Amino acid sequence: MLHLFRIVAFVVATAAPALLAAPVDTNSSLKDWMVRLIKPGIRQGDARLAQIDQELSELPKLYTGPRGSRFGFHSETIIQQTEPHYVQIDLGEVRPLDSVVLLPVHLPTLGPAGEGYGFPIRFKIEVSKTPTTGFRPIADHTEYDFSNPGRYPIKFSASGFQGRFVRVTSTKHVPAKGGFVWAMEEIMIFSGNYNIATARPRAASSTQELFPNWSLQRINDGISRVGNPHEAKPSPTNGFLSARSASASDPKWIIVDLGQPLPVDEIRIIPTSSDHPEIVGGRGFPKSLTLELSNDSKFETTVWRTRKYRHPLGFPWDSALVLRCNGEAGRYLRLASKELFARGDMHSFAISELQAYHKGVNLALHKKVSVSDQSTDPSNTGWSPQNVVDGFSSSSSLIELPDYIDVIIDRGALENERTQLVNRQSKDTDTALTRLTIGVATIGGIALVGWIWMIFRQRSVRTRDSEKLRKQIARDLHDDIGSNLAGIVLISEVGSTNQDACETARDDFREIQETAEQTAEAMRDIVWLIDTGEATTRDLFMRMRESIELIVGQLDTSVHSIPPSQKSRPIGLQARRHFFFAFKEALNNVQKHANATKVQVVFELTPSHVTFEVVDDGVGFEPEAVKGTGHGLKNFHRRANRVNGQLKIDSMLNKGTTIRFSAPLNQRNL
Repeated sequence: MLHLFRIVAFVVATAAPALLAAPVDTNSSLKDWMVRLIKPGIRQGDARLAQIDQELSELPKLYTGPRGSRFGFHSETIIQQTEPHYVQIDLGEVRPLDSVVLLPVHLPTLGPAGEGYGFPIRFKIEVSKTPTTGFRPIADHTEYDFSNPGRYPIKFSASGFQGRFVRVTSTKHVPAKGGFVWAMEEIMIFSGNYNIATARPRAASSTQELFPNWSLQRINDGISRVGNPHEAKPSPTNGFLSARSASASDPKWIIVDLGQPLPVDEIRIIPTSSDHPEIVGGRGFPKSLTLELSNDSKFETTVWRTRKYRHPLGFPWDSALVLRCNGEAGRYLRLASKELFARGDMHSFAISELQAYHKGVNLALHKKVSVSDQSTDPSNTGWSPQNVVDGFSSSSSLIELPDYIDVIIDRGALENERTQLVNRQSKDTDTALTRLTIGVATIGGIALVGWIWMIFRQRSVRTRDSEKLRKQIARDLHDDIGSNLAGIVLISEVGSTNQDACETARDDFREIQETAEQTAEAMRDIVWLIDTGEATTRDLFMRMRESIELIVGQLDTSVHSIPPSQKSRPIGLQARRHFFFAFKEALNNVQKHANATKVQVVFELTPSHVTFEVVDDGVGFEPEAVKGTGHGLKNFHRRANRVNGQLKIDSMLNKGTTIRFSAPLNQRNL
């Protein structure tokens, strides 16, 4: 017993100085500083983590969210895992190469399994001057398995190589249901500041064509998660916004004066990413457009002209639309819309940047701009004709694509280092906790500490199991039901346009297509809701804005936020689920029953609650007259009760309806 007291006294005397010197931090738990006392190496890891976080804050982010229906290239199911299959891009002529970049497929609904989905286990990259022979290896990873790169691009140097045909061959594919597959989101081939692979002819030995989900043309269409090359520096401007028009065919144009006749290799049109309510369909990007080069300011004659009809996806998302001029020389560059997207009877034309490149330099930067018309709304700050040549997109400062790829790869390396460091910290913490447990056991406290530790461990296991189940559900919905619905939509679309079928059959096919599309949209909502990612009010409001466009987009709608500039806050799963479905039910009631012409939506956010208000000018109803008879009203009240929220419905006949629904942000408020 005396020996035990001596041990306790020694432990207290040794630990006392560190205990007294421990910093006062209300966010630091007792377990944290005790672990760092036992294992000082963890403090060094904390310092490196802080440094990495600082470096990451100064780098742009690669988009990792859902991409709608666009995934990339996907092979057919292959029977033999090591049977070589390739994708080949024809550059049109022999070109010098600087590098080849492979962007893996990223499917966030599959969780970690969706990062680097289908990336070949072994592969090689080759170049040749002829389509079938004479290929020289740029990179050869056919002898050993290549580590899956996850969601970040991989760059392979091609300095000193020349050729016309670039081929990526998978020599060992990924196991899949019924065989093996390989997939890729984008292949980029750089020569100077140009991605010379964009929109070039391509061929493949095996391809699964499920447009728009998977298609060979996706492999080099220039539209990917990489988006527009940018820095972390935010943009002070939005771009150009035209005046509103009642007709989609009203002429809208932008003219950039280059100052003198100059040769132009390619033109890049960068769409706006603004969520301003005036930016309709495709964020204001034209449904069809014309680009012209001329030495005549009135464009009575042109030296080069092209017409780009409707983009297969409506608009190029956050990526540039690239059109090649092949060195034609002109002083004036005109971008003219031929048909505009619309919401209801409102049409507008908007882009964030217009670039004209020669020898890797943007000739249009800071040049004089004239336009057909522009928005005169005083609330539309940040929109101006000169903003289309200021070097900024709607969100960030623009840089050259090869430089951006290098920065993004650096960010991926830092995130990978951070993940490994966090895992090592976790292991070191577990080791230190074990030592702490043994030390406490020598003085009789092991039972209490072990009990507390088990509580936290069990909670962690339950959380992991719950997350695993959610990911499995999301994966099953995406793979099975999603694929079936996509097939139904494709088949019914073909049937509805088959002129050999009778009108009744075509109507049936159209009804099937509409039902399948609505079901697919509902499934995407469910997958989004059960995703285990960290959900915030910003994600919720963005999803609700999409629902407004889909459900009541044909009406005159307005969206307001209180406060106008909202801070994104976390929101619990149950609150998010009932709040979102209550909002969709309110919009569906307007669409189906209100016979309204105008809809006003208000989003309100406080530190503890989130609220929406939907106001229409429809036929209205008497709430007391339908009380207890309408399932819709019962659903509203049931959802409000489930989240301890508040529901208020005001309506009068021929005076419209107002629905206000409020829910707590997290479990502490339930």
